[in-house]
Amino acid sequence: MPDDKHIEEYMRKTPKSLQIYERACKKMAGGAESNIRLFPPYPLYLTHGRGAYIYDVDGNEYIDCICGMGCIILGHNDPEVRAAVIERVTKGGDVLGCPTELALDYIERVQKAFPSMELCRFSNSGTEATMNLLRIARAYTKKDAIAKAEGAYHGGHDYALHALHLTEKEMSSDPKHPPCLPYGSGIPKYITENLIKVFPYNDAEATAEILEKNQDNLAAVIIEPVMGGGGLIIPRDDYLKKVRKITEKLGIVLIFDEVLTGFRIAYGGGQERFGVKADLTALSKIAGGGFQMACIGGKKEIMDIIVPKAQGTAAEVTSGMTNAVQVGTYNGQPTSLAAGMKTIEILGRPGTYDYLEKISKMLFDGLKDQLADNKLCGTVNYVGPLGQVYFDCPSAKTWRETFALSEHKWNQLFYGGLARGVYFGIPHPDERFFLTKAHTEENIQTILNVSDQCMKEMKKSKC
Repeated sequence: MPDDKHIEEYMRKTPKSLQIYERACKKMAGGAESNIRLFPPYPLYLTHGRGAYIYDVDGNEYIDCICGMGCIILGHNDPEVRAAVIERVTKGGDVLGCPTELALDYIERVQKAFPSMELCRFSNSGTEATMNLLRIARAYTKKDAIAKAEGAYHGGHDYALHALHLTEKEMSSDPKHPPCLPYGSGIPKYITENLIKVFPYNDAEATAEILEKNQDNLAAVIIEPVMGGGGLIIPRDDYLKKVRKITEKLGIVLIFDEVLTGFRIAYGGGQERFGVKADLTALSKIAGGGFQMACIGGKKEIMDIIVPKAQGTAAEVTSGMTNAVQVGTYNGQPTSLAAGMKTIEILGRPGTYDYLEKISKMLFDGLKDQLADNKLCGTVNYVGPLGQVYFDCPSAKTWRETFALSEHKWNQLFYGGLARGVYFGIPHPDERFFLTKAHTEENIQTILNVSDQCMKEMKKSKC
């Protein structure tokens, strides 16, 4: 926990959030819509966002670095996105239950950014997107197992919730041969023991060894171009290209989880930034322009596995159905399509990513300088408008290196920021924070002024 003065100041500024939290705990599990939104003594309850700012129920204003957990890149309530949504809702933006031309228009725009997505479909979240792609890969290859990186988060389904933590017993395990532990209870043991293979991100040699050893039963490798687990782990020494080469050699489907990186670190996400094409791709967050949506796609020969061979449940059963099922009532919801398409259009305009790179360099290099100026051990990882500061970590090249991070120092930054009008990203030290097109250079300087005050307090307290 941070210094008591930060907690006292937070509670002084947010009495209505406390009232709502006490009420919510009686009606909602944990008092919030998701575990990741919780932090002690109680979460901040917001009312709305505008541009680079968010506002809480007590009327406090914060420069926003959480940005809808990465969904927002133009700023909150962007006027052009808002106009597109209003137009769609006015026309009839509810679920129609039949295909729309708008869905095709959206996909054509996505394919300009991600040429590897030759055939596409929709789902409604990053979790659904990765879950669907893993099923597609298993159906296509007729194999059952998948491989994922240690520490990588790919959504909240049973296949993804593995190797996200280490018990005290496993802390000293060989990093070149990571253990496979379920993250939380309720996950069938059969999946953990038989269907998940874990490899160390950024260790190409060990990754290749694990894939080769399990190639006979591996349907897919799922990987983030930039790993979001453990904050932000950047691929090094052509790691992604080496993974692409070994999966092609072994005939394993390569899935890029671009839920976090798609349209954020480049218009074409990690595939554009690092020059590597995946067989299948999952997009969400920015792809919906702040609304609930995901888009999945990839090679035609693989995606064709979801096309029904016969219509209707009974017909499929009697015909010996061989396709993989990919369905969803809200797939391609028109309002989300309108918001996502306008967002992608704006992002494609000249100069957008140049500006995002400029303010990102200003912020994250500024944080690096502050660590040095205040003689604090730490490092900063960032790729475009996506980054994290690691206190007490001299390096964060692998997930296990981030175990050295100081939760206490991160809390001092987070709560110190709350007290001074900056919301420093997702409120956990192994997450990350974001920037948007709406953040001005003045906003960045304000964030840096606040972070410098927080670091000076760390240095003074010698925490």
